Amino acid sequence: MIEALRRRKEVGAIAASGRHLANAITSPIGSNGHVDCVLEVGAGMGAFTHHILHRLGPNGQADIVELNPRFCDKLREDVVEPWAKQNMDRSATVIEGCIEDASLKPKYTTIVCGLPFNSFPPDVAERILQQLIGLLSPSGTLAFFEYAGLPSLRCAFPGPWQRNAREHRRCLQELTGSMAQERQFIFRNILPAWAVFLRAEGA
Repeated sequence: MIEALRRRKEVGAIAASGRHLANAITSPIGSNGHVDCVLEVGAGMGAFTHHILHRLGPNGQADIVELNPRFCDKLREDVVEPWAKQNMDRSATVIEGCIEDASLKPKYTTIVCGLPFNSFPPDVAERILQQLIGLLSPSGTLAFFEYAGLPSLRCAFPGPWQRNAREHRRCLQELTGSMAQERQFIFRNILPAWAVFLRAEGA
């Protein structure tokens, strides 16, 4: 499972996310009036991580989960450690491994997910999405992105892509039916994308 996720993770992100998408997808951090506890999943080389740490307020905490060991080393050395030296009143931890195997407690005010859900088999995407929703604190926000038009394009071609795309849509609707959803279109990205925000209102 881990190797399958690694391969899909490395090919799933068509292009590195730009600063406009990163700004949008991390916007819930620091906006709720509470001390932030943030989970980042699929950090890669840190396209979102820089923005997460910049937004993290005093006493805030960030857990950064990444599967690729090389990326983890770069995140620690080039992103987290220099930031930590300038921000002693807040903390960030890089966790190497698969999100499904990570030992985490439901507490996160914001979860930022960089995993390419649409590139995973529907059952894997469903398990991970369900796990992330379960890790949210009351009224917490889960943020992820989708490349604009990609799900619809996959639905247009009969065969496995179409079946998977339809199954992805069904799973998303079933898992998030009771959540508030907001979508923000980010045109100024290497590939235009939707930033998707799911909020556990009334939890």
